[in-house]
Amino acid sequence: MSSSTRSRPDPRAVRLAAAVLVLCPALPAGPTAVPLADATVLPVVDSRVCVVVDVERGSTQPVPPDAVSVSVGGVRQPVAVVPVMSDGLTVGIVVDASKAGAAGTGPWQSGAARFVLEAPAGARTAVVADTTPPAVLATLQPGPTDPVRALSAVQPHGTRDTSAALALAVRQLPADRTAPRVVILYTGAPDAGGEASGALAARLAAEHVLLVVVSTATDSGYWSGVTRPTGGFLAPAVTSAVTPALDQVATSLRARYLVSFPAPARLPVDASVRVDLKDVTMSADVVVPRATATGTSGARDPASRHPWVPVAVLATAIVVATVLLVGAALRLVGAMVRRT
Repeated sequence: MSSSTRSRPDPRAVRLAAAVLVLCPALPAGPTAVPLADATVLPVVDSRVCVVVDVERGSTQPVPPDAVSVSVGGVRQPVAVVPVMSDGLTVGIVVDASKAGAAGTGPWQSGAARFVLEAPAGARTAVVADTTPPAVLATLQPGPTDPVRALSAVQPHGTRDTSAALALAVRQLPADRTAPRVVILYTGAPDAGGEASGALAARLAAEHVLLVVVSTATDSGYWSGVTRPTGGFLAPAVTSAVTPALDQVATSLRARYLVSFPAPARLPVDASVRVDLKDVTMSADVVVPRATATGTSGARDPASRHPWVPVAVLATAIVVATVLLVGAALRLVGAMVRRT
């Protein structure tokens, strides 16, 4: 019968290991690596790429600009980082003022007013009523006084025209796409009233407008599809308890930042976005698409930005050719005359 024996550890090795543990305490763990909650690339405009970054899994403190980096092809890019909830923020608030949305008018007024009162001091706000026709209740202005007064005066009437109301709200915002531009819609409607979700999302994303929707609609699929491509979000609410959804608006916007950098010469291209905080490192890989008709980038041909260029070139070529032909004909006639 065979037997096995267990070898005993060398006492010297045990003493050496104990000494190493005493002299070399455990190293502190590094920052936890997690994906960014969201990183949405907006259409390229004026040769700049803008990514809406959501850092909700990170610190509740403001993110220092030097903590954010973007790499393209392994090369770090110069970036500009702007918090959405900053003094440069402009907001268009759209409130469902239709008869069909009368049940939510009170909560919408309260939630929108609270947002205006809690917004950064330099932020500017406009208020639009979603009714027929949509109406501007307060033009874009700093301070809460007039927007809150306009919100408190909303009386439900008429029917919704949400798509037009959103367009009207966007027109109240300044043309500068480098500053945060947000439209917040408070509604009981399940959709924008006929406009396809993809078309509405593309229209707002092209304007670099983040759309936030607080909705009591049972089916929220439409608004989820519209808000995400803009870098915004849906805050679903129930009629009996809308407060959590109302509070989510400011909280979620505080976690969003606009990160912009020069558009690479060749598009599309992969890019890596990284946020390095003390206790957590967040990152996401994104794709910067080709510039569309609504935006320009360094990769676009000048003729695509100025459609008259090909026509002008062709017309010039025709004139030059005509002049050359006429000159040749005149020289030929002159030669024939001299020979005679």
